Amino acid sequence: MRSFLLLARRADLSAHRGLLTRFIAGALLLSHGTRKDVWAAVLFDDEVLVSFEGWGMRNVRPDEQSLSGILRAGLRRGEEKGKARILLGVTAKRVRISELAPRLPGKKYFFDGPGSTHGIGTEISVVFGCTRIEGEFAEGLRRLGFEPLRLGARGMAVDQAAVIVNNAIDRSQT
Repeated sequence: MRSFLLLARRADLSAHRGLLTRFIAGALLLSHGTRKDVWAAVLFDDEVLVSFEGWGMRNVRPDEQSLSGILRAGLRRGEEKGKARILLGVTAKRVRISELAPRLPGKKYFFDGPGSTHGIGTEISVVFGCTRIEGEFAEGLRRLGFEPLRLGARGMAVDQAAVIVNNAIDRSQT
């Protein structure tokens, strides 16, 4: 099981719409379908979680317009009480990272930029940030059991990092 969580602000849905939608597509989608062993989500303002279950998704299109519409609908419904279904395999609910972190499976990481982390394994959860995770927030994640994940020789966007994590796990399984 692989879990990918992107921390974003509501304003990022307008300002960085492409990054958010490419992150979801890169974490979940293959050229011929979806990754059945992946859960991906965007947590807006540490308050509203829009999650995508690779094993149960139906009718989720990979284009920016469709995915941003799903995220907008998730934000609207997530602000209401309870858990709301957006599409089959896509839900929205109110939750905080401190409540969610203990339930994430496997070894826990947060994306920390360039460098080298070896042997990440196949059962992992990775937290990404629309902007770099640093300072007090990085320390908070460390207290919750997360370790820094460093990838590549140069900095990269989180949507690229999600694809690279999937590729590394795929290669380690063959």
